[in-house]
Amino acid sequence: MARYEISNEVRPLDRLITGFASSCGYEIQTVFNDLLRFIIHGFSPGAPPISNWKYKRQQNASFMEMTAEWTRIMQRQIGRSGWFDAFGELHMAYCSKPGQQANGQFFTPSHICELMVMCAAGKKETGQRMGDPTCGSGRLLLAYHAHNPGNYLVGEDISRTCCMMTVCNMLVHGCVGEVICHDSLQPKAFTDGWKVNQALPLTGIPSIRRMKEEEYRNPLPENIGRFKEAVRIINLLDK
Repeated sequence: MARYEISNEVRPLDRLITGFASSCGYEIQTVFNDLLRFIIHGFSPGAPPISNWKYKRQQNASFMEMTAEWTRIMQRQIGRSGWFDAFGELHMAYCSKPGQQANGQFFTPSHICELMVMCAAGKKETGQRMGDPTCGSGRLLLAYHAHNPGNYLVGEDISRTCCMMTVCNMLVHGCVGEVICHDSLQPKAFTDGWKVNQALPLTGIPSIRRMKEEEYRNPLPENIGRFKEAVRIINLLDK
């Protein structure tokens, strides 16, 4: 498998991750996964401490620095192009390093995601439900959201790392929806899940909440109803 090259826009974050991993003696992919966990926990009000967290206070400061750099990159790139996937780039690069090729993944290129969204473009509506059963880092959902804001997005993937990337991407792009970790070919299966930005349409505050298995198996129809009502109110306020 060919090695994936990181773009110049993402290199500052790559240097922080690889530098920290090297200085502390951890695998790069381990640090990357823990950064995703760190961000998700930071935006999960009332969540218990992260399980099996092995880092000390000074090392936690390094994760804060990585989070701040990621936020700066995303703010800059979203402003330029509407959506951006820094974590997807990093994951592809780290999985394509020597010795990691067996775990390698290539996600759909951004311009192909744009093409797919444009081909499916119709009447712009809000309050609809859009899903991707193999979401990867969430790129197709991000492209759809950039052109069709105000809809409920559902990402599914068998890889926990992919699901966490999608959660973080939906969070920073202002997407409202959920991410489910399972094999989408076996919809009765459930490994984990997250609700993303559920209160964002009304409060403007980004947040993440762990989804319980009962919520997945018995979804409340009023949740979509509340979201549609929030979108309707916001549309009225914008007029």
